[in-house]
Amino acid sequence: MSLVGRKLAVVSAKCRAQASGKLPGTERLFKSVAASQQESSSTPTHIAASGQSLLHRSAKGGHFQTSRIAHASPSTSPIYETTTNATTTSGWDPQAFDVSLLWLRDLCECSRCVDPSTKQKLFSTVDIPPNIQGTRLPSSDDAKITLRWTNDIVGYGNDHVTTLSTEMYSQNSRNSSGGPLFDIPARNLWLAQHFRAKCEDMDYEHYMQSDHSVLQALQQLHTHGLLFLTNVPDSEKSVSAIVERIGPLKNTFYGSTWDVRSVPEAKNVAYTAQDLGFHMDLMYMQQPPHLQFLHCIRSSAAGGASLFTDSFRAARDLWVDDPDSVRNLAQLPVNFHYNHPELHYYHQSRRVVELKDGASLDSLPSGEQGAKMLADAIRNVSWAPPFQAPFINPNAKKLEEISGETLIRWHAAARKFSEAVHQPAGIYERMMRPGECVIFDNRRVLHARRAFEVGDAGKERWLRGAYMDEDPFLSKTKVMQKLQATV
Repeated sequence: MSLVGRKLAVVSAKCRAQASGKLPGTERLFKSVAASQQESSSTPTHIAASGQSLLHRSAKGGHFQTSRIAHASPSTSPIYETTTNATTTSGWDPQAFDVSLLWLRDLCECSRCVDPSTKQKLFSTVDIPPNIQGTRLPSSDDAKITLRWTNDIVGYGNDHVTTLSTEMYSQNSRNSSGGPLFDIPARNLWLAQHFRAKCEDMDYEHYMQSDHSVLQALQQLHTHGLLFLTNVPDSEKSVSAIVERIGPLKNTFYGSTWDVRSVPEAKNVAYTAQDLGFHMDLMYMQQPPHLQFLHCIRSSAAGGASLFTDSFRAARDLWVDDPDSVRNLAQLPVNFHYNHPELHYYHQSRRVVELKDGASLDSLPSGEQGAKMLADAIRNVSWAPPFQAPFINPNAKKLEEISGETLIRWHAAARKFSEAVHQPAGIYERMMRPGECVIFDNRRVLHARRAFEVGDAGKERWLRGAYMDEDPFLSKTKVMQKLQATV
């Protein structure tokens, strides 16, 4: 019997016990499964919820509790059992059931509920009646359950049937923020030696022609945040082709693509020949680019090496040495701006360490154990000293209050973070040659450049660049994962 069937059988015992005023524990409920298997499979199982959905999810720190179980007679069979304080995990977890009839009805993807062509929903969740009822129909397929609804949405008769698979349940249970995802590898926080040993360059033609290669590229950008392509054609259009292999270009006031080369009276330090320290691009925008692409068309005769380092690794190392500094960087905002008001002015306030929604550093232990957990809690890092704006304290009543204790704490923490960023063992240095293109995660991997000699006019270092947002990157990753899973 599949886990789906087991769950359905388990809840029959739940209802019988509830009718008698007893709520059995998970162990006793599972003992009832064996007995339920002896019942006739030809009889539909009635599922009812009186007044409201059978179970209401209450998430507290990753745990779930039953908030209400509707009244049911011994003959009714609500769908799933929930165990108080049971942690819900990916897939069908026999230790933690928490599923409502409302949720199951909302999952329906029949042609009356989801348009087969557009894949868009044809009903609104709010139209589902709170007293909806369902009957499980007999099936010989243990990987699916079929439910016929009563008291359904207006316009749906009693003949409306929903078929749900274990795969559908699993995909919609394990990733509430990003939608159904296939397995993706964990992030690898790296030092330069590790990156050299684990990450190989990828040939341009393989990247452009092979779906397997582009999936490898996407996975490496997730795990390490840094990838190099070689044998890229000597064309100003090549960087666009590389970006569009994944998704659309991000257009900014720099244009869809742009050149990195020295120019007179530059308005951006990147357009000079001087040394450029570790930074991330466009931190002054509300939505900075997720990926940055730089195609080397011409290299300088002397100098100009590109430098890369993993900011997540720097934050992890700092946590081991001084967790309070990481907490300060996650709490205290710093301002960034692009200050050319005659043309453009952008300003954003960010925290150096940006956490994922719902993540907190308060309960993380110190040392290596907490450092590993920190890597999963960080969403982005924001670090761009050339574009840092003056600190502003909106609550300051006089000038001296702006440089008070808050700024002192941020300054001390930021100095330690900068030391971790500049750790020599963490810096991957590469003199990019014509025909190479680097792709990196602009919210994780910091990049820098050594000073170079301009040389004769028309012969200086020349990179062609482009950006991409996170949404097309994630979309392409999911599509390629699904495609490769079916091969």
